[in-house]
Amino acid sequence: MNKSGIDFKVWVRCITYNHAPYITEALDGFCMQQTDFPFVCAIYDDASTDGEQEIIRAYLQEHFDLEDKDVTRYEETDDYTLVFAQHKDKKYCFFAVYCLKYNHYRVNKPKYFYQRDWKTIKYEAICEGDDYWTHPKKLQRQVDFLESHPEHSLCFHANYSLYKDNRKNVYYPYRKDVEVCSMKDIILSGGNFMATASMVFVTQLASGYRSWSKSSRVGDGPLMLTLAERGRVGYINEAMCCYRLGAQGSWTQRILMDKKKKSEHYKQTLQFWHEYDEWSHFKYHVLIKRKILKNKLHYWLKKNNIMRNLIILFKKNK
Repeated sequence: MNKSGIDFKVWVRCITYNHAPYITEALDGFCMQQTDFPFVCAIYDDASTDGEQEIIRAYLQEHFDLEDKDVTRYEETDDYTLVFAQHKDKKYCFFAVYCLKYNHYRVNKPKYFYQRDWKTIKYEAICEGDDYWTHPKKLQRQVDFLESHPEHSLCFHANYSLYKDNRKNVYYPYRKDVEVCSMKDIILSGGNFMATASMVFVTQLASGYRSWSKSSRVGDGPLMLTLAERGRVGYINEAMCCYRLGAQGSWTQRILMDKKKKSEHYKQTLQFWHEYDEWSHFKYHVLIKRKILKNKLHYWLKKNNIMRNLIILFKKNK
């Protein structure tokens, strides 16, 4: 049981920084959820400088009951201010908003300490501040799946990809629901195979997922592989979240749009797969070798603009 005394079924982890143009959509996606169980959205704003904290506070003021003395909780430390409250209308929806007082990413200070209150909750979902959920039954459907499949560690679904020019594509990893995804698909598929915002998983089975990955700057890859190693993975063939590509302040905008950082990321990715190979006791060694070769080929084609030139040539001759 956590400090609130409420028996939550799911906690939603939302880490956000300078996502002022997008955060309202993320919060709306949380509040639209229709569930038969209580869930808490733990929102960690890493000292944004674009007014995002003010937007989140105003959202709390408008949509949450901040006067309920039996539920609402305020807390302040040298590191953050916390507001815990219940939605005015959606009685199963709770927010725990941590407004950090200084940027933890810049000083390399982890946020795990602030998540300890929620780590005892059975299931966890993730949605960063520039992504958002699009279906009101997302959480309910995934929890129902996991409850009826106790051998599973993770359930994910299809997703929308939203580009800077507002183009939106739907990405379906499969053509139908899949009860058990293969490790071959999980290892060999591309980075958008499983959108982070599409995942709901067993909290306990994700423990220590960063410990074996020393080189990865992002956590979704190690998380997905750790969960797949510790249980089965199920898939729902419906797009229920939206993943922004190249949004201001996003990982793709910060890393993949910079040639030097992109090169560093490529080297770290190769090292990451070697680390996973060792951690998994070389159980998937053949698949990982194929994945590394695939990454090397993809990087070489991109670096030499070969794919871009082929697309241009194809369009000219069309």
